[in-house]
Amino acid sequence: MTPMSPKEKGNPWLGLSSVFFLLAAVSYASPSASQATGRWAWLHNAFSSLFGAWSEVVLFSVLGCIGVMVAVSNFRAAEKGKTNA
Repeated sequence: MTPMSPKEKGNPWLGLSSVFFLLAAVSYASPSASQATGRWAWLHNAFSSLFGAWSEVVLFSVLGCIGVMVAVSNFRAAEKGKTNA
């Protein structure tokens, strides 16, 4: 199995970040009214105590921006010809 090039690594990150931005738009259009339960409830409750009703929108937007930054860094590494990105 050959390792992926930086450009091939950037494409999935770009797709993942677009999914996070789509989730942020859906959360904006229909905010959650119930408290979170389950394994990751502590994270959701921490964000809801910080940002209130906008907690999911902020969380998904931050994750989308991180994904875009990782994708851009991989694309820049591909332009420079680096293989260790």
